[in-house]
Amino acid sequence: MEERKKRLRRVRLSLPKEGALLITCPENRRYLSGFSSEDVSLTESSGALLITRKEAFILTDPRYQEEAKACGPLFEPRIYRKGLVAELALLLPLLGVKTILIEPRYVSVALLQAMEKKLSVKIEMARPVIERMREVKDAEEVRAIRKALSIAEEILSEVAGYIKAGITERELSARIISMSHEIAHGPSFPPIVASGPNAAKPHAEPTDKSLKAGEPLIIDMGVKWQGYCSDITRTFFVEKITEKFKYIYKTVKEAKEAAEQKIKAGIKAQEPDEAARIVFRREALERLFWHSLGHGVGLAIHEAPTLSYRSRRKLKAGQVVTVEPGLYLPGWGGVRLEDMVVVTDDGFTRLNTLGFLEF
Repeated sequence: MEERKKRLRRVRLSLPKEGALLITCPENRRYLSGFSSEDVSLTESSGALLITRKEAFILTDPRYQEEAKACGPLFEPRIYRKGLVAELALLLPLLGVKTILIEPRYVSVALLQAMEKKLSVKIEMARPVIERMREVKDAEEVRAIRKALSIAEEILSEVAGYIKAGITERELSARIISMSHEIAHGPSFPPIVASGPNAAKPHAEPTDKSLKAGEPLIIDMGVKWQGYCSDITRTFFVEKITEKFKYIYKTVKEAKEAAEQKIKAGIKAQEPDEAARIVFRREALERLFWHSLGHGVGLAIHEAPTLSYRSRRKLKAGQVVTVEPGLYLPGWGGVRLEDMVVVTDDGFTRLNTLGFLEF
């Protein structure tokens, strides 16, 4: 509660006089209020927050009224029956609001058009104040992420025992999802289970393809714990390991280690990415590295900062990021290795305990 009070004060400092902030991003909503209900779909929200310099409301419909009550005393529940915009049309004049700030990435065109039509206030785009706050994790957040990761490693270790020729990608994925609900708070994203040529697709979806001896297998998964996400990738080999797999695996692992040596507060987020690319470039393999090195993780599985050659931002102590270089060879497969680390002033703290293959 005390931490949420501090967060709310920081948000209020960013508000204009006679202004209000409408929060429709699910992660921002939970970060400030603790409201844990999830949105059913892109077009069906479980609620929104409305914050002024003095007031704070959680606006939702009767399905979530009990969950909304749990957000007190910081947020007063307002239960609407005619929709969010109709409730805003009633509430904003009572609060003396002249300007409403909206989160541009989390407001649909349809919602914006309805607000423009029915609200007698100025509508402006909010700066990503809350997203910037969420980047740096406090001790409780890191503990939740560490717990989520330890459970993910437990699941991955058990699933590894099922890896054999004949089992399908979908069967392994189903086991991951089942355990994610059994011992965690569900998966943090749909697991990637990709074998053989499918492993050359960084975001492959599990299929009915059976694993075959002599091919690589990428498993990328994570779970949630108290709303916080984990993300881990390991690459396996089905039965007999080939020299080609050893070479690609060792190269990816070397790139990962080179990238980690660059991580610390104050450096540009592009530097670890470039360190990994130097390793791949030396082996004439950089063309097979198709994505950025990593990303922030918290209440969302992908959040700032991004470890990318395009980024000019500097890393901060307390950020939790993934380090996940990969090489993808169409027609053969791929290798990706991923750990999670906390950025510190003089380097990083690794959150993983699960190791890698040794040859």
